[in-house]
Amino acid sequence: MKLAGLAKTGLLLLTFLVLAAPETLSARPEFARYTGQSCGSCHVSALGGGSLTPDGEAFRESLEERDIAIDPSLRLSTGQRLLHIFLWLIHIPFGIGWVGLFSLTFFPALKREGLAIPPRPYIRQMLYSIIVIAVTGPAMVYLKLRASPSLLETRFGMLLILKIAAVLALFAATVVLIRYTTVLLSRRYRGMTARIEEGRELGLSTGDLMLFNGSEKRKALVAVDGEIFDVTGRDLWRKGIHPGGHRAGHDLSGEFDQAPHGKEVLDRVSPVGRLSLKPKEKQPRLKWAFVTGIAASMIVLGVVALWRW
Repeated sequence: MKLAGLAKTGLLLLTFLVLAAPETLSARPEFARYTGQSCGSCHVSALGGGSLTPDGEAFRESLEERDIAIDPSLRLSTGQRLLHIFLWLIHIPFGIGWVGLFSLTFFPALKREGLAIPPRPYIRQMLYSIIVIAVTGPAMVYLKLRASPSLLETRFGMLLILKIAAVLALFAATVVLIRYTTVLLSRRYRGMTARIEEGRELGLSTGDLMLFNGSEKRKALVAVDGEIFDVTGRDLWRKGIHPGGHRAGHDLSGEFDQAPHGKEVLDRVSPVGRLSLKPKEKQPRLKWAFVTGIAASMIVLGVVALWRW
């Protein structure tokens, strides 16, 4: 409840800042063509947009008296401007959520550690974020194109193209990693679970062991001194977490030194296999996908910082 309250407060504050922010005159190539001067003649920034110089203020005040051929349909109505603000307020939080969940869920791929099957709520939220971005993004671009017909010839337009390319790269990386963790790893988990239920001894690598972390009704296995034990359903291993912060899906051989009990407690559970000592499987493609996604996220952040709103 506290987190939800903070989120609501943050959204209200962001809304107030956006609505209270003074609107600046956008740089229009039509004005430069009409006057024969550069954008820096009217704007403080030589690139156009933002604050106006004294000459720019005078030009703005005299616009009603000048006969400049500008298509009136390019002017956004008040309703369209409010719609753009509304879309922006949705677009930004879901974009941040997408990048945050991507980093949290797939970070182990960077160190070539075994990836576990991610929690379903994480995957759902990432998919929801992708859908929202796919809807609000094009709508915002459409409104911007209406307000500036020469968008693709401007600095804003070039940055927009770069942002779209980065978002597509992030989308591709997300699809690759979600497919691996939710489809391929789930299929591998089901196959090994079937072997356990048939009473066949398993030989698991440390990466395979991580799939049995006891979350979301999956089996909970732990390894001790090279032997794997099934602790599924035990009172002290609910959801794969043991008092003291010990988690299923890991090798706990070195953690009994600090435990209030010895290894004799494992006599109460059944051994199901042996921990393989073979090296961890390398995942170069998954590392590539994670690095691509993070790099794309940084590019999007840089583009937003460089835009002159």
